[in-house]
Amino acid sequence: MTLGSSVVESRGLLAKAGALRDRLRSASVGQLILILLLVVVLGYLIVVPLGNLLWTTLTWSPADVRLHPDASPGAFTLSHWERVMTGRVSEQLVWRPLRNSLVVGVIAAACALVLGAGLAWLLVRTDLPGRKRIRTALVLPYMLPSFAIALAWTTLFRSGSLGGNASAYESLFGQPPPDWLALGPIPIITVVTLHYFPFAFLVVSSALTAYDAQLEECAEILGASRKRILWRITLPIVLPSVASAFVLIFGKALGTFAAVAILGTPAGFDTLATMIYANMTLGLPANAFILALLLIVIASLVVYANSRITRQTSRFVTISGKGFKTNVVSLGPWRWPLFFVVVLIIAIGVVLPIALLVYQSIAIVPGVIDLSNVTSYFWVGESDPEVFRYGEPGVLHNPRILRATWNSIRLAGAGALISAFLGVLIGYLTVRAPWKRLGRLLDQIAFIPYLVPGIALGAVYLSMFAVRRGPIPPLFGTFALLLLLVVINGLPYTTRTGAAAVTQISKELEEAAELYGASPLRRFLRVVLPLTASGVASGAMITFIGIMRELSLLIMVITPSLSVLMSLSFSYTSQDYIQHGNALMLIVVFITMLGEIVLWRFGKGKLARFASKTGD
Repeated sequence: MTLGSSVVESRGLLAKAGALRDRLRSASVGQLILILLLVVVLGYLIVVPLGNLLWTTLTWSPADVRLHPDASPGAFTLSHWERVMTGRVSEQLVWRPLRNSLVVGVIAAACALVLGAGLAWLLVRTDLPGRKRIRTALVLPYMLPSFAIALAWTTLFRSGSLGGNASAYESLFGQPPPDWLALGPIPIITVVTLHYFPFAFLVVSSALTAYDAQLEECAEILGASRKRILWRITLPIVLPSVASAFVLIFGKALGTFAAVAILGTPAGFDTLATMIYANMTLGLPANAFILALLLIVIASLVVYANSRITRQTSRFVTISGKGFKTNVVSLGPWRWPLFFVVVLIIAIGVVLPIALLVYQSIAIVPGVIDLSNVTSYFWVGESDPEVFRYGEPGVLHNPRILRATWNSIRLAGAGALISAFLGVLIGYLTVRAPWKRLGRLLDQIAFIPYLVPGIALGAVYLSMFAVRRGPIPPLFGTFALLLLLVVINGLPYTTRTGAAAVTQISKELEEAAELYGASPLRRFLRVVLPLTASGVASGAMITFIGIMRELSLLIMVITPSLSVLMSLSFSYTSQDYIQHGNALMLIVVFITMLGEIVLWRFGKGKLARFASKTGD
């Protein structure tokens, strides 16, 4: 090779390197513009509504003039805070509901943790029969909306002496159940416990599976008793996961709305969530927003506590490159009795609620257990006041229900797809973009909705988009507001899964596409999205299921023409249309479980195998 040809070749390589550098620079500028655009848009959709919520509590509104004739709309005032926190109604408005919320949250979280952790130990560390199938079945109660379990409870223990129809308890025993069993804190705590114990089970079982049982064997060889091993080895290792499960369940239980509205409000047992709904319904948004801010502060403290707890896991290295084993404890004569106890828990948590929903949807008189009391009218019948005094047609002939079903499916489908796509996009920009501080800012803004309980976020959006704000028209009563709300609410989850999926993709693949001249958009669509397809699909499916079950998030912004299955079921139940309310809940349960089956099969299908080959 001559010197001239070498020089020419070197110049060609330098030219290509320069062109590549220019393209990379232009790509970085494009990413910067996109990040800034997303920060502005999400800031307006997330941060500004929270600021508007706070400002509403500090200013007079036109509605306040009816109570305070001297009020000047828009003027600064602390009267709302004084009235809510220290006024004559403060005990009823905030302090009693706050105590009730804390009682429900703490006791339900503790009960769910004890039940879930006990089941986790049985299925991970013992020779309990049928552990694999039981493990799958124990997750099912978490798929059921807490509202469904609350409706099943009313079927069993609703007291005719407190108003409404009699229950199965009264039908079987000839007398109403005790008032404390029909309504109030005991039923609410039981329902919340049954709904959340699978979450504790999953968290604790993962911790028990992740550490090497040889640690326990070594202690046993050194003469330590089983009690000492439990307290000095097992519990310290799993304690961060146990504590994390407790605070997360506590945070979720604080914002529980449906179970309290059905089982607490009729008996005068209100929480912060139900008081927010009541004040918004009465046209007192400032009161509702102060309560919402209290919930947000508590939820933020819960998340902070969880982050501090999870940091403690770094103290323990439980998986290493050495041999790893799990130790199975023999249950001896307790093996089969404990098996039947676990099966009974599954039956109470899943089978019984669904069976009660089915029966209530076909019972002429709710609560009466008799084959002569069964009818198919509430599913397939047309309007007939002689069968049903209100003349409401059955599910398959009811335009309201069919419209609500369509609204639910299109809302969940569109919301899941948009939220999953935005999650991957934000995750990609957070992980890949060179603008790390802006990426972290974008990620933190997207995480904010996690700190806001659903009913509080719904109240914020109701206030923010009920009127025209600049070029944005009023969105209340439109499908766009519902879609916007579910997408924003899902971002904390989809951005985390999106970032995790992108992290698994080697930069070399994008660099190879860059060498072939692919634009940033083309690289994202043709390289990143296909490689994260399984994660995107799973995230979208999980979001779909969550939206189908959502009530507290949407209850504030739902209108009669835009009802979804959960809101219409709540409305029917509140109006004493027991059969229709239960039928709609069955439809939600069916779609939710179908979605779980699809998600499970999807995770075992082609995309998962493709992901395992590509390192996703």
